[in-house]
Amino acid sequence: MNLVVEGSPAEQHGIKVGAEIITWDGKATKDAYQQATWSENPMGTEGDINYNRGRFMVRAPIGKEIPVEYQNVDDRKRTKLILKAYDDNYETLKKTRVKWKKEDNPIDAEIVGDGYGYLKIRYFLPNETVPDPVKKVKEILNWFHSQNTKGLIIDVRDNPGGSDDLVAAIAGLFVPKETTYEHVSYYNRVTGSFELNPFETRIVVPTAPQYDGNIAIIMNNKTASSGEGLPILLKGLPHVKSVGFTTTNGSFGVVSSPIEAEMPEGYIVHFPDGRSLNQDYIIQGDSNGQGQGGGVPDVLIPLNEETFHAKYVQGKDVELEYALKALAAMSVPSTR
Repeated sequence: MNLVVEGSPAEQHGIKVGAEIITWDGKATKDAYQQATWSENPMGTEGDINYNRGRFMVRAPIGKEIPVEYQNVDDRKRTKLILKAYDDNYETLKKTRVKWKKEDNPIDAEIVGDGYGYLKIRYFLPNETVPDPVKKVKEILNWFHSQNTKGLIIDVRDNPGGSDDLVAAIAGLFVPKETTYEHVSYYNRVTGSFELNPFETRIVVPTAPQYDGNIAIIMNNKTASSGEGLPILLKGLPHVKSVGFTTTNGSFGVVSSPIEAEMPEGYIVHFPDGRSLNQDYIIQGDSNGQGQGGGVPDVLIPLNEETFHAKYVQGKDVELEYALKALAAMSVPSTR
C-alpha cells in the first residue's frame, strides 16, 4: 500500500517536491532502499532492481507507520514526521509503469534540438493507424532526408517488444551490410537439451532508404523483449551510440510453450522455453545470475542528485538531452 502523512497531503506538512529523505523507518535511507527487493515482475538486471526498489520502498501493509526524517532542497532544515500506509488500490504503483494501449501509435516522429530527427517506437506491432510499421519508418526517414537533419535519435524507452520479424525488417534500414539478427533454440522436454530451430534464423538485409548518418538510441530498464533488439543489434557500429540510465530489461528470451515449475502454496513459475542466439550461437540479451545483460548503453547517464532533480522534479527529458549531446560529439558525418 502507498504511504502518506496521516490525514492530509504531504505538501501541507511542508514537504516539497524533491525533498531529500535522510532516514526511513529508523535506517539510513540508502540502507532502506537497498533492502527493498520486492516487485510484481521478475527483475533480471541491476538497473531493473534499482528501479523497483524505488517503487516498492514507499509501500507497506495498510496501517503501518513509518517514521522519516527529511530536508527540503531550499532550506536544508531537517524535519521528522510519521507516514502511514493507506489503501490506494495500487493506483500510485500503476503510475510508475508505462502501458501502451492499442490506440497509441506504435511510431511517431518529429524534428528536435538543432535539426535532429527523432523517431519514437513505442512497440513493434502494427495497429489500425499504422498497419505497416516498416513503410511508416521509410516515410519518416525520407522526410528527415528532405529536412537535411543532422542525425537521428531512435527512442525505444518503455518499448515492451512485439515482433522479432518486424524488428529485423526495420533494422535493415540502419545496417550497412547483411548480418544475423538471431538464431533460436528451444528446450526439448524429451532430450532435456536445447535444439536449434532452422526455420527461425532471422537475417537483417540492408534496405532502402538506407540511413547511414549518426544515430543515438535511447533506452531504459523497461525496454524489454523485442524492444531490446535494435540496441543489441546496432551495438558497436561506428555511427551508433546508445544512451540511458540503465541497460535494457535483459528479457530477450523466446517463448512458445513455457516451462512450468510448481512451487509451494499453489504458485507456478513460468520460464521461457526458447533462447535467442547471436551469429556465434551465444545467448544474447538475456540477463545472467549477476544481473548483467540486455543492451548496454555506450553513454551511461549518472543517476545523481543533479540528474534526478532535472528529470523527476523539473520534468526535463534528460535522456534526450544526453542523446543530442552524443550526436553532436560524434565525428562520422551524415551523407543522407
